[in-house]
Amino acid sequence: MSAVPPDSTTLFTAHPFRWFLALIVALFFYREWVVLSTPITLFYDEAYYLGWAQTPDWGYYSKPPMVGWLIALTTALFGNAEWAVKLAAPLLYSAAAIIIYLTAERFSNENAVSPKAAFFSGSIFLLMPLIGFNSLFITTDAPLIFFWCLCFYAFMRAKESNHGFWWLLAGVAAGLGLLSKYTFIILPTTFLLYAAISPAGRQLLLNPRFWLTCLLALSFLLPNLYWNYQHDFISFQHTAEISHQSSSSLSVSRLFEFWSGQLFVFGPVFLIYMVIRGMKRQPRSDIEKLLWSLFWPTFAVLSIQAFMARANVNWAGPAYVGAALLTGYYLSQVKGYRLLLAGLMLNLLFSVGFYHYGTLTNALGIERKWGTDPYKRILGWPEFVHQFQPWFDQYPDYKLSSDSRKLLAYFGYYITPQDFKGVALSDDSYIEDHYELQYPLSRSKDTQFLFISEHDVEGKLNSYFTHVTLLTEQTLPLYSNFSRSARLYKVSGFKGIKQVTEQ
Repeated sequence: MSAVPPDSTTLFTAHPFRWFLALIVALFFYREWVVLSTPITLFYDEAYYLGWAQTPDWGYYSKPPMVGWLIALTTALFGNAEWAVKLAAPLLYSAAAIIIYLTAERFSNENAVSPKAAFFSGSIFLLMPLIGFNSLFITTDAPLIFFWCLCFYAFMRAKESNHGFWWLLAGVAAGLGLLSKYTFIILPTTFLLYAAISPAGRQLLLNPRFWLTCLLALSFLLPNLYWNYQHDFISFQHTAEISHQSSSSLSVSRLFEFWSGQLFVFGPVFLIYMVIRGMKRQPRSDIEKLLWSLFWPTFAVLSIQAFMARANVNWAGPAYVGAALLTGYYLSQVKGYRLLLAGLMLNLLFSVGFYHYGTLTNALGIERKWGTDPYKRILGWPEFVHQFQPWFDQYPDYKLSSDSRKLLAYFGYYITPQDFKGVALSDDSYIEDHYELQYPLSRSKDTQFLFISEHDVEGKLNSYFTHVTLLTEQTLPLYSNFSRSARLYKVSGFKGIKQVTEQ
């Protein structure tokens, strides 16, 4: 008589965390393989942040310091290879998924919710299209979302036990979150909304340890505020400016564009299901009230931002920490796995389609063009920069300079030897980027420059320099409808900004 095979469902539910860790490891190495094999070269923001990482500080032109610190750490350990620059992103998203799993597990322990909620919530987060895309690029979103998850988890544990360790961890996580991205300041509104709709939330706000934790978090921001004070609060000026760019009027169409984009941030199956489930009934359990409170403030603030000025679809990313927990919680109460599998598979297909876009279009015989290729902004930069290498070899004593942040970032990384402190030329006293803040031409001790520009700027350069020579103009065809082009000038004899302004 043959033995009865074990129930596969029982095997799964017996060790869900092991299966979840296996999923995390598999996705991590898959995404690293994509970065290495495609390869996914640096986006210019990444090259720009790598320049920040050369001089760790309490602040930078447009962001708090965490992204620079992370890149400084990973490149110190593994060198300046592209995968090493990006490494903190997949690591932090993987760690955030584990924290989401542990958070949902607390709900299961407290309220007899199915233990499936933990696996479902963590998997939904890990396979979210936004996480799939962002795992290939190091941005401020990676530490923001990680510390958002950690802070919320620590608050939940503190709420349960009132233990000093969890309050301390919550404060530290919140402080590091503020040093990651200023958007983190929205998270405390979660607890204010929770207090408005739940007696348990009101008890939380009556706890003096909650307010001490908030003060601890704010104290982490003090060095960054002092750095900003020393630099005329440049980071906050930049944040205010990008929030009001592109529009001077209210726009319903821009709001709906932002909302429709969220289908590709969280995934259409899960977002539609969550919204329908939420509209069908008011939040009944305290868990639902808390998780909707975690979702709504960020989503509402960014929706208002999109209506009044502009908001990139990824800016609402922290809201989907709450959405992943909420959707996993709801799906754990549904019989069967069809809806979960449909949502996960569709989200995975979005990521796979993005990761292997070039291979898929080649196989289907589809011509990639500037308007259709999602990799258009990073494509060809190593090859393009290397076309200029002979002139940098010929003039090794000449300093890299440009009128473009993008060119300074890319040339600084891909030229040999690397130069992360390229000198910026600006037509006015208005500071537009980190190079103009830290390495302006007016303060440079160098006297000879190799100046790279995407435009014909010989006339302008003659007004700034005594000697100007066009060395080369290089072009790299990328698509049938687009090529990269730039001109390299040899310049010396800087006349000074004041003289030029008076002319």
